[in-house]
Formats: sequence, structure tokens, C-alpha cells
Amino acid sequence: MRFSRLVVIGFIILVCALVIYQSPSLTRATSASNISSAEVVHSSESMIVPPSVGTFVILIPNEAHENWSDEQHKLITDKNSYYVPTNLAVPNGTALVFLHADAPWDTPNPHTIEIQDSSGNAVYSTGQLDYTLSSKPIVLPTPGTYNIVDKSYDTKEAKITVLENETSNGNIIMGGFYTPTNQVENSEDNDGISHPGSLQYYKEAFKNDGFNILSEYNFTYATCDYCPGEYWPDNKSGEHTLFIYGTQQPLSDALAKLGKLVKDNVYV
Repeated sequence: MRFSRLVVIGFIILVCALVIYQSPSLTRATSASNISSAEVVHSSESMIVPPSVGTFVILIPNEAHENWSDEQHKLITDKNSYYVPTNLAVPNGTALVFLHADAPWDTPNPHTIEIQDSSGNAVYSTGQLDYTLSSKPIVLPTPGTYNIVDKSYDTKEAKITVLENETSNGNIIMGGFYTPTNQVENSEDNDGISHPGSLQYYKEAFKNDGFNILSEYNFTYATCDYCPGEYWPDNKSGEHTLFIYGTQQPLSDALAKLGKLVKDNVYV
């Protein structure tokens, strides 16, 4: 009897050990207590990244080529409309990557993003960045505030702050992603190719590709006064979801998968 009890206790200890081992540090290191929720990122247009993050992927959303003052109604949202997020604070040593998700319609929309220091000097350029592609990682040289400047289009101001008193000490990759909350009526592009992107689709697709969705927030942005329902009928505006994701896979693998996930979205 005593032996059986010891076996049971040993089995329980083993199961607990396996659970602890299989629970990635991603869950512990990016718990709700130390990352900004998607709702906070949306409403404040700001995000503070924890030291456990080694690389942050800045999303260039769809319609990021549209002029802020004249074509605001064509954007997905007026919050984080050109970069996710508009204001990013990272520990010293965090690598930054830009992911191009501004889909073509009749013509492509390449972006050239420049990071400038407080004196206006360029410290980094993506070069011409095309749809679904990511820039080379950059670690900004010193703590301080930097400006993100799109050399191709007239956009809202955006900033990166490198924190002086915190240092990146992890290998988590983190970023934000936009998707229509619901599947749109017509998911085909001009060439008749279907793009399945919606919140339900991405929850499964991100999981299958080794990403955790850490937080999500649904919002509505409907400003097109001459469109049915006051938003673009293909749901480029309207009901959308912002979610924050994380992963610990190699960066090259993560960026390749993110490129495909971008293309699965319906903004083509």
C-alpha cells in the first residue's frame, strides 16, 4: 500500500515537472502583468516592451501609404494607423524589425522607413521594403528618443524610446497584428485569389505556426461617410481586432511565417 502511494506521488511529481518544463518561459515572461494589453496599445497608441523581449516586430499596417490629412477615412483605424505601435519604448539592446503589411491593390506600395535620432540624423534605413517582407534587425546605438520617418509617404509622427535603465535579456519575439474581426463577404483579390484572414482564422494559424496570442482587442473605425454602413464594404475599416503575439522560435523562421500570415489577410 505504501509502495502504491509512493508510486502515485512520484507520478504526480513527474507530471508537474513535465507541465512546468513544457510551459514556455514565453507565458511567464510575458504575462499580463508586464506587457501592455492590446486594448491599452490601441487606446494609448503606446507600448512598453519588457526586458524578456529580444526582438520587437513593428507592423506597417494596410493602407499605411494613405495621406493622414486627406485620406484618413481609408485607414484601418486612427490609432496606430501607420505603425503598431505609434510610440514604442524598448529596453536597451532590443532588436527592431519592420514588417510590411500594406497590401497592393492596383499598384504596389513599397515603404522606405528611416529611424532618426533627436538631431534628425538617420541611424538606420530599411531601404525599399516590399509587401510581406521584413527589414533587417537593428539595435539602436544608445538610449534616447528616435523618430520613425517614412521616406515614401506622408504619415503621422511615430517614436521609439530606448530605455536607459533597462536592458534586454531575453529572446522572445513580440509584435502586433491587425485582422478583420469577422470573415469578409468577398475574400478574393483582383486576381481571384482568396485570402482567408479573420480573427478566427488567425487564432488557429498563429498557434499552428508557433506563436502565442497574448492579448486581443476588438474595435470599430467607420469614418467613410459615402460608403455603405459608413465603412469600406470590403471591411478595410469597420470591425477589426488588434492582437499582440509572442514566440521564441528563431527570428528567421518567425519572419518567414509572418510574411505568409500577412499575405493571408484580405487586404489585397
